Amino acid sequence: MNPDPVFDWLLTDAPSLPSCRHVLEELIARLNAEGMQLHRAVLGIGVLHPELMAKTYTWERGSKYVSETEIHHGIETTAQYLDGPFRPLNEGTPFVRQRLAGPDAAITYPMLEAQRDAGSTDYIAISLPRSDGNIYRSSWTTDRDNGFTDDEIQRLLALRPIIGMVAELQSRAEMTKSVLNLYLGREAGRRVYAGDIKRGEGNTIRSVLWMCDLRGFTSLSDSIPLNHLIATLNDYFEAVTGPIHASGGEVLKFIGDAVLGIFRIEEEADIAEICERALSAAELAVANMRILNRRRDREDKSPLSCSIALHVGDAMYGNVGAHDRLDFTVIGPAVNLCARLESLAGSLGEKIICSSEFATISTAEMRTVGMHELKNVAAPVEAFVPA
Repeated sequence: MNPDPVFDWLLTDAPSLPSCRHVLEELIARLNAEGMQLHRAVLGIGVLHPELMAKTYTWERGSKYVSETEIHHGIETTAQYLDGPFRPLNEGTPFVRQRLAGPDAAITYPMLEAQRDAGSTDYIAISLPRSDGNIYRSSWTTDRDNGFTDDEIQRLLALRPIIGMVAELQSRAEMTKSVLNLYLGREAGRRVYAGDIKRGEGNTIRSVLWMCDLRGFTSLSDSIPLNHLIATLNDYFEAVTGPIHASGGEVLKFIGDAVLGIFRIEEEADIAEICERALSAAELAVANMRILNRRRDREDKSPLSCSIALHVGDAMYGNVGAHDRLDFTVIGPAVNLCARLESLAGSLGEKIICSSEFATISTAEMRTVGMHELKNVAAPVEAFVPA
């Protein structure tokens, strides 16, 4: 056994903690208990995310919690990075020391002046090795008059490999969850991470189904360059999916230019309240599209139009596909009906259309737009729109 209790804790117990935040909190407590007198500490880890490059976890003495900051792509071209102490770590230097106060003070990174003003006297930035040859980054400050002792610096350097290993284990778990949620949705991501990936498994869920489609997408795709088309789709998806998440729903999938969302109806749930949230999300999505079109008009671009269908019903939510390519989705007559209603909305020129099942439950005022025969739906259905 290693006689170092901090090393042993990092090796045995730290990997099972819930997150990097918890690891940093406990590590700081253990180092301070040994007399290190840390004033501030930062752990920076890379993430796999379409918009983020990294996350930093920051502990400061007196703060109740470790704070988390998202670092977006592009920071590597900013003065904050180019003139900062983490840059030499990325270029191969294992650690950087800056005396912030006292007769030996020599601050060559202007960003550290704020830490000096906050009371720190000594600063060390240390790279943390990863298994793939890249690094994470950490920094440590003390407010002791004489700064860090030589033994304390050597101790932090000696802990580099094990701290890097634990940070990598934690960050890879967080990255896996993040990527699964981004590409599969929250519930499907949770189920895959938990190992619920057996082909053919599923369960019946009752929900408000939310189907949105972009009108005129085919002609639009023929009239603009592909890179502009992707940017247009991203603008549209941002406008219509944000309200779903904000209202407690889940974006299940993108189907070309269509969005399939669900608002789950749990046992003993207030179904009318869930319908109101789904309708509110639809109304906000329509409002967002108007805002988007005002911007597109200023940019001399053609307007976008979408229609949204709302329906209440049972659907099979499960893991379907081939043996080498699976997908979580909802299937069943309720999903088909919702999709046909959305097509009907487009032909009627309506922004939002609802099934009779939804209109009956919802407390919002509705008006009928008549009975309609829908493709592959056995009997005519009555459709409603918000009054």
